[in-house]
Amino acid sequence: MFVTPKDVEIAIVGASCRLPGAKNRTEFNRLILSGINSVSSGPTGRWNVGKLLHPNPSMAGFSYTFAGGYLDDLFDFDPAVFGMSPREAMEADPQQRLLLETVYEALEDAWIPRSSLRGADVGVYVGASSLDHGSIMAADPASIDRYFMTGNTLSVISNRLSHNFDW
Repeated sequence: MFVTPKDVEIAIVGASCRLPGAKNRTEFNRLILSGINSVSSGPTGRWNVGKLLHPNPSMAGFSYTFAGGYLDDLFDFDPAVFGMSPREAMEADPQQRLLLETVYEALEDAWIPRSSLRGADVGVYVGASSLDHGSIMAADPASIDRYFMTGNTLSVISNRLSHNFDW
């Protein structure tokens, strides 16, 4: 049985985000306050729309829309900040890169120096769900090298963070 004390206080001391239409908390607040809808038709080139699109929504195996909330600048990442080579960063799923960036920014937001937590016992709990990046890369085996598995296996996404930050 899991027991939780009723008087436990929780404080959010730092935050960061990447959301459709918002690259940070300030932009997210602006987006919410302005009532702007950040749903778009999708990034060009991500899918073969001609192969996957069908106007009949009941047609199995096809999509009738690609509208969704998409992030901009998935590849706007400085790998040197995280001790990664450009090649390793290219093979890493954007979820891993975004996680590294947002945790770094949340620590900055909290005024916690990254170095102050080095070697600390920090719990890292992460959920990730999409395999788009790995699937797209796997379509061209020549683009895959030694970084593919660690860069695209979602079960190691928390390890990427804890290893990089030395937690």
